[in-house]
Parts: sequence; C-alpha cells; structure tokens
Amino acid sequence: MKLRIQFVAGILAASILVSILTVRWLQGQALAAVHKPTQVVIRAVLYDGYASGDADEAVQLQNNIFLTTTIAGWQLSDGSSSTASFPAGTELAPWQTIWVARDGSAFTTHFGFPPDFETVDSSPAIPNMEGIWPRYTNSGDRVMLVDEQFNFIDVLLYKEVTTPQLGWAGATVQPYLVNGIFAEEGQILQRKVDPLTNQVFPDTDTAADWIQDPDDPIWGKQVRYPGWDSDQFQQPVTISSQAALTVAIAPDNSFDLFLAEISAATDSIQAESLTFEHVGIANALVAAAGRGATVTLLLEGGPAGGLTDQERYVCQQLEAAGGACWFMVNDPAQDVFDRYRYLHAKFMIIDGRRVVLGSENLSPRSLPDDQKGDGTWGRRGVFFATSDPALVSQLSAVFQADFAPALHQDLRRWSATDPVYGAPPADFEPELLNGGITYTVRFSAPVQFQAPLSLTLLQAPDNMLHPDAGLLTHINEAGPGSVIRVMQLNERPHWGPSNSTSLADPNVRLEAYIAAAQRGARVRILLDAYFADPSDPLGNQATCAYVHKIAMAEHLDLSCLLGNPAGLGIHNKMILIDNPAGSYAIVGSVNGTELSHKGNREVALLVQSSEVHDYLAMMFDWDWPKTLYFPVVYNEFRGRADHLLISEVLYDPAGPDDAEFIELVNPTGNAIDLSNYRLSDAVEPDDFEDSRIFPAGTVLPAGEALVIATTATGFQSKFGFLPDFEILSTHPLVPDLIDDPAWGDPATFLQLGNGGDEVILRNDLGIVIDLLVYGSGSYPGVAGCPLVAAPDHSLERYPFWRDSDVCADDFRDWAFPNPGQLP
Repeated sequence: MKLRIQFVAGILAASILVSILTVRWLQGQALAAVHKPTQVVIRAVLYDGYASGDADEAVQLQNNIFLTTTIAGWQLSDGSSSTASFPAGTELAPWQTIWVARDGSAFTTHFGFPPDFETVDSSPAIPNMEGIWPRYTNSGDRVMLVDEQFNFIDVLLYKEVTTPQLGWAGATVQPYLVNGIFAEEGQILQRKVDPLTNQVFPDTDTAADWIQDPDDPIWGKQVRYPGWDSDQFQQPVTISSQAALTVAIAPDNSFDLFLAEISAATDSIQAESLTFEHVGIANALVAAAGRGATVTLLLEGGPAGGLTDQERYVCQQLEAAGGACWFMVNDPAQDVFDRYRYLHAKFMIIDGRRVVLGSENLSPRSLPDDQKGDGTWGRRGVFFATSDPALVSQLSAVFQADFAPALHQDLRRWSATDPVYGAPPADFEPELLNGGITYTVRFSAPVQFQAPLSLTLLQAPDNMLHPDAGLLTHINEAGPGSVIRVMQLNERPHWGPSNSTSLADPNVRLEAYIAAAQRGARVRILLDAYFADPSDPLGNQATCAYVHKIAMAEHLDLSCLLGNPAGLGIHNKMILIDNPAGSYAIVGSVNGTELSHKGNREVALLVQSSEVHDYLAMMFDWDWPKTLYFPVVYNEFRGRADHLLISEVLYDPAGPDDAEFIELVNPTGNAIDLSNYRLSDAVEPDDFEDSRIFPAGTVLPAGEALVIATTATGFQSKFGFLPDFEILSTHPLVPDLIDDPAWGDPATFLQLGNGGDEVILRNDLGIVIDLLVYGSGSYPGVAGCPLVAAPDHSLERYPFWRDSDVCADDFRDWAFPNPGQLP
C-alpha cells in the first residue's frame, strides 16, 4: 500500500507542478520581457547519449546578457515530477555557459571535460544538483528551465511531442539525420550561435533557433557531437602575414617539399592525415626521430576500405625508431565513439615553427619519389607551406585539441599485437616503387611567394561554412569581371539524402558557384574523372549535368568538366577566386560533400594574393581539358576524329520546314566546351544568311550528340521530344541559340535551303571546325554532297566519328532521320 501511495503522490506532484508552471506562464504573458529578465537560455541538449542507459544526458545553459544572474533554486524539468535544482549560491557570469549532466563521469568520458554540475554523485570533484534528473526520452520530450518561483525561463521541444507547450511555437526540433552520415545517437541539439560574440541568436521560441533547422542551409542543417571543440574554433582566424608562402604541386614536386621540411626538423614533427602509406616519407620521419625529434602522427582509424598492411608497415618502422603512430578510432563495443566521422585533415607542423597543409594524404600516389626527368604518374593536388607564427600557433591548437589522449578515449596507439592497429603479416613486402613516366612534369620545383599575404585558417566542422569569413565569403562577392576556378576530387549535385534534390538540400558551395555565374562571373569547375562513377546519382557526372542544364537554360558563363591531368586522378581541393577587389586561393582537405563540411575534421588555408592565385590559375588552365583541332583538310584521314563534328542534317522535312534540325556529335574522349561557338550557313560575314552563337556554359560530353532545331514545337510535333536548342523561340523549356549581329543579316534566321546550302561550325575564335556543303552550296576547296533523294531524308555521317573531308564518303542519304541517336 505504501508503494501505491507514493505512486499516486508522484502523479499529483507532477500535475501540480505542470499546473503551477502553466499559471505562472499565463500570468506573465502581459509582461513577457519580465518573464525572461535574465535571458538565460537552454543552449544545448544531449538526450540520446553514447553511454549505457544514456547516463551522459546533459543540458547546457547560457547567460546571454552582460549581467551576473543568480540561478540558485532554478530547475531543469521535462514537465514531470522529476526536477533537478541548482544549489544555493549558483550564479552565471555574463555570457557564461555551463553543462549540467545526469552522470558527470559518463559525460566526461565522452565530452573530454567534466560538466559543471551532475545529479548522480559520480565524482566528488563535480558539484551536485538537488533532486532527480528528468531522464529525457529518445522519442521526444520537453526540456524546461524555470526559476525558483516556477516562472518559465526557457523551453525546448524536440521530436514527438504532440501536446502544445506554453512558451513554444510551431514544429518541434528534429535531429538532423542523413542515412549513413549523420546519426541521432550522440547528436547534440544546439542553438545557433553568433561566432563573433559566442552569443545565441535572438530567441524566437521555435525550431528555427536551432542548428538542426531544416529550412536554413547555412546556419541550419548542422550537427554537433560530444568531444568537438567548436566553441574554441567558431571564428576563422585571419592573419596579416609577413612570412613567405611556398606552393608545391602534386605529383610534380610535392615529395620534394615534404622531404625538405622533414629533413630540416630538429625538435618535433606533428601531423594529421587520413592515411600514411609512403615508405619514402616514413624513412625521412625515421631519420628525424634518429636526430632526436619527437615524431607524432595522428591518422584516421577507419578509412574507406580499412587500414592497409602498407600503413601498418610504415607505422611499424616509425614506432621502431621512437616515433608514434596514433589513430582516431570508433569502437562502440568498448564504449568508444570517434569524435569525427573521418579525420580527413592533411597537415604537418615542424619544430613548432613551420606548417605544411594541403589536399593530399601521405601517399606515394600523391607524393611520388621517383626521378622526374622522364616524367611521373600520380594525383593532382596542392600544398602550402609557411613559417607564419600566428598560423603555426592556430594549427598547433587544432592538433592539440585533436590529439589529447588524456582527455579523449577515441585515440589508440599502434601496437605490434593489435589485430587492426598493429604489425602487418611477417611476410609482408612493402610497396617501394611509385611514380612513372606517362605524365610530363610541368612544375619542376616548389615556388616561394613573398609577403605580405593575408592568410585565413578554415576548419571543419567548426567554421568552414561561416558566411562572413569562411569558404563562401569571397565566392559570394563575385560578379561581373570575376573568374572562379574550382578543382575538386568531388562536388555533389546536392547534399542531404541520396534521393533528395538540389532544391530541398542544396550543396551550398555548388549553388554559390552558380549564383556567382548568375551575377555575371565566369565559372569553371573541373572535377575528377579517374574515380568518378557514371552511374552514381551524386557523382561528378551528375554534378556536371546539373550545372550544364542551368548554364544552358540561363545562358551563363558556367562550365563543368571532368579531367585526369596527371594519370591517377584529381585529388585536389582547390578554389580560386579572382574578384576585382582581390584574388584568393583556397587549398586544403575539404571535399564537396556535406560530411566534409559538417562532420569531418578538415583544414584549409585561404590565401589572398594575386601572385599565388595566378600561379595556381596557370596550373588549372593547363589541366582544363583541351580539344585538339585538325586543319580543314585531313588528307583523307580515316581514323576517329579528334574534334566536334556535324553528324546529321535534315534540311527538307516533309511538311513545314520548322522541323529542320542540325545534329552535332562529340566523338572524342573528353567533354567539349561549346561556349561562344557559332553555327551558320553564312560563308562570309556580309552574306545574306545567318549565324547563331551557343550560350556560355554549353558543354557536349564525350560520345554524345546535341540537336538544334528551327523550332522546338515543330520538331517536337514531328519527333515526339524536344531538341537541345532552337533557332526561333517557341518553347519555354528549350534554350535559343543567340543571334550573332556580326555575321549575316539580322533580319533573317538560320534556315537551310532545300536546293543547297552550307552548314558551318566555328569555334569561339571564329576558326572553322567542321562544315557540310550540299546541293548548290559552295565553300572554297570543299566538294559537297548531292541532294537527298526525297523529302524527309537526312544527310547522316556514317560512321558518326569519321571525317575525311569528302562529303560523299562521310555522309549517306538516310531515309529514317534519327536526331540525337548515333548510328
């Protein structure tokens, strides 16, 4: 009977508490400002912790005004009878934040520092709250803060809370989840915070106040997990540097830079890298350890594909010499959860006085150590190196935060007997040879650029997307006269789930490039072709297709191509911005994925320097895929043409002539940028004929065809689908070719004569790339094709890839026109 009485008493107490809170809240509606006199807010909540039984549940509070606030007797509650009260004398200094945990020891295990208060007395060093922890449920709950008079101070509703809550409006806060990327377990609900002041944004009592906000692609759609140091690194650090900056390019001279830096080390070497497989770099580190330098490497414990025996081997050599290989690991069975999804940063600190950071891992495929006189073979990437003391200090702070074995249990050192982080098999033979001869070295040595320079260190997940000082800042400034060059391993067409869209989950980087082009900037995006999967809906091909569609529809100077300039792919992560107000180069480890910006440890360096920008722009322009043009006369060349071709022409359709079409084909192995190419039936500028211009951003992928019709409506009526372009504007979904005022007669349009004509394709320099002459048409030195035998026959190039410049050999009279389909 005693248990029954206690149970009923508990229910009554809970009901009374909720009633008191409701009455107090209603009484204060006329004096809302008085009801939140201190502006103490719930800043963060961990409801689904890592510890068994969610013992590490916690709530963070912040005093958001410049006054000390006494919170003795204030309570944390979920609206039930379970409340935890602050002890007598508890105060919050101006802007102070505090963590209140259920179990302080469990909290410390996963956060790396103790909370300010706990309710379970797990440690004598942690002050205790009074009362009982509310136990916030994983399915949804309310987190309530009330003062000693039961006045509402703040409230948060998350997940499945169906009953209305006074002090809250609209939908509840939902964890930001992306399958396989951002998990609910361990995710901290957190308010949006101004990184300049570390103060929360004005409280609207809605889900829009929180970083999980699904409608805010910049400040929202974010996550946070225990152990992150985001409060320390919220604001990117910009430095007016008086130190020189060295630029190295992979695979050409990147190994030379690392060898020189490591060989000069006398005191210490600290590095982070996703992987470490380079025997030559390992030998240099072993030599440094032999000179007395302390060598510490922090590596990702679970890279894609797992650790290789090559990595175990090089760590074995380093450990034997007195160095240390550590790994950031994830081992839930042992209650170990890695802080970041991937430790993806790539940097090295030498003697606490110099830093090297860039896009490449310590890999022989990016840093080949072969003799370069006969060429090499590898991955395209870039490194920066400098001795600027402020930058060294900032990057050292990142390393010290990441490598803190005394604070974080997700760090495990190489040990010979460890089955994962230990020695390779006894008979393992390391890979010693790398490089090759296929790629001709273009950049023989690293290049040094002199101060003054402006340097900004960017980090993920802390501040990479900072809208005022991060990755997007100078992209958002681009407009007329600006040029943006992007070279990336990958760039997703959208973020969020794989089945989402760019509208629902925009890739904010990609959309920033597109927006810059819409403001008048010239934008070129070069993505990797080596690793690209054509079937991947989030792959580089899909991204370029998305970009091209927008560029063609809006006539933007925007182009996206795939490339592989050095043989083993583009591994670079580089953005170059040339604005009228300044030129910038951004190089680092951050890919174009959402995870890279929001869940990985990444670093990048933004350099303001026209000289550095121009040097890397030269590399970019060299790597931008080129199209090789043959002379108009090919001496009966019969091989596959290495240039754009006119592949089919229907000049006399049965019925109205508005179904006329011209088909072009790209028979090469690379995409071709058709920006400002011209299609014409005018041999000379003053002919009474017409010339039309392809809009900026028009790109024809390798092996594909493109169809231009007189009118889209007439073409669709005849063939059942829309063409890629039209001459006369008849359909809102089909872009027009632009009339060229310098050629022909503006009073006419490109229409082909049934008795004969010329179809001429010129590049952006006005050079003839290909032409077709038929019937009575003529062009100097070219023999034309006879007219087709009947209306509705086309002239079709067969096979589509051959060009002998003998029309009768290259084209056939074809009774079944098939625009867009190659024979």
